[in-house]
Amino acid sequence: MTTDLWALVATLFLAMFQIGLQSILTLKQAGPSWVAGPRDESFSVTGIAGRFVRAHRNLLEIFPQFAAALFVVHAAGLNGQFAVWGAWMFFISRALYVPAYAFGPPGLRSAFWQGGQIGILVILFDIVG
Repeated sequence: MTTDLWALVATLFLAMFQIGLQSILTLKQAGPSWVAGPRDESFSVTGIAGRFVRAHRNLLEIFPQFAAALFVVHAAGLNGQFAVWGAWMFFISRALYVPAYAFGPPGLRSAFWQGGQIGILVILFDIVG
């Protein structure tokens, strides 16, 4: 398996970690009856727990673009160093995004979000380069 695909696998583990963390924190706030119930009534998680929920949701919003960029590069047989650098840039940025969202000063989260976006663009450089 190529190095850039290992970054994809690492990002999958990051997503699983985030959903586990957000589930535990949501359980603490909402209680077991809401978590195990039909969830007919909405519940908004707040504070640090809400930040972890939103950080996970944000990863799910951008993950399809990341996976698609790697797919296009691999399907075209053009995966090279740009795909490797971009994929790991995406993963590292997204991994740092989580604590930056929860605990960081204003602006830090946005910087790591941009790092993930730039990582996707770097992957695509293998197509045009």
